Amino acid sequence: MNGTDSVRILPRFRSVSEVYEPDVWKMMMAEIRAGDIVADVGAFIGLYTVALAHRVGATGQVYAFEPDDENFQSLESHLKLNNVGHLVTLTRSAVGARDGTVKLTAGRLSENRISMASDESGPSVPLTRLDTFLADKKLDLLKIDVEGFEEDVLKGAQQLLRDPARKPHAIYIEVHPFNWRLVGTTSESLLGLLQSCEYQVFDLTGNTVERITQYGEVVARQLKSSEGARS
Repeated sequence: MNGTDSVRILPRFRSVSEVYEPDVWKMMMAEIRAGDIVADVGAFIGLYTVALAHRVGATGQVYAFEPDDENFQSLESHLKLNNVGHLVTLTRSAVGARDGTVKLTAGRLSENRISMASDESGPSVPLTRLDTFLADKKLDLLKIDVEGFEEDVLKGAQQLLRDPARKPHAIYIEVHPFNWRLVGTTSESLLGLLQSCEYQVFDLTGNTVERITQYGEVVARQLKSSEGARS
């Protein structure tokens, strides 16, 4: 995958290109060290999960969250196929700002979304906060790909993100501003939350992000003055 990682995939996913989000992949994988603890929120079918597990190794841990049943089954199969299941704590759950359940409205595999509306049709899936799931645990890196519910994930992780001894040094966030109206997220609210947790937000070229208006990837990094920031 992207010329750096060997990832075995099921035959039905042969259409997946070997060049997969190359810029994000290269930057993220360069940050991972053996022994790291990583959370993959919105793991999809597990391409990142498998590569991250290989890189953290036997002394590390990956927590992978995926709410969609079909995606989850593929994710589970890919972990077994790549012999990394023992390195991954796999959870069929959405991640958000509260604990409970939500409705999952499925479109195409890559476009599943979570609805907070009570009148939506679709199966109910568990919903957990990272602060609940990772109580008293630390993270080195957090990856978020949740089709517009990025701020909800961060809201449910504020205890973690405000604890210098536990907070991840980097948060990779795929931003979906076209879906933010579903939960009332704005560029100002998302960036403001990250800044209040002492993170600075950059694009993939290293430029500071002051406003988010388009789909893409941003990286939030601990401010250098934050205690416990990774050197």
